[in-house]
Amino acid sequence: MSGTSDKIKGYANEAVGKIKQGVGKLAGSDKMQAEGVAQEVKGDAQKAVGDVKNKASDAYESATSSSSADKVSGHANDAMGNAKQTVGRAIGSDRLEAEGLAQEVKGEGQKISGDVKKSFGR
Repeated sequence: MSGTSDKIKGYANEAVGKIKQGVGKLAGSDKMQAEGVAQEVKGDAQKAVGDVKNKASDAYESATSSSSADKVSGHANDAMGNAKQTVGRAIGSDRLEAEGLAQEVKGEGQKISGDVKKSFGR
C-alpha cells in the first residue's frame, strides 16, 4: 500500500470519527463519542504511516537515482583534473597542477559517493 492511500484512509477515518463524536454528543451517547475519538485517532495514525512511507520512498529514490549522476560527474572531474595536472607540469605552473590534483580528488570522491548510493539500491 502506498503512503498516499494510507493518508486518504486516514483522512476518511478522521472525518468519520469527528462525525461520530458530533452525533454522539447530540444523541447523548458517550459510547458513540468514544468510538468517534478512537476512529479519529486511528485516522491520525494512518496519516502518519502514510507520511513515513512517502518519506522513505523519497529517500530511497534520492539515494538510488543519483548514483549514476555522481559517477559521471566523478569521471569528468577526474579526467579534467588529470588534464590540468599534465598541462600544469608541462608549462611549469604549480597552481594549475594543484588545481588539477584537487579536481581529481573531487572526482574520486564523487565516484565513491556514486558507488555507495548504488549499493543502497540493491
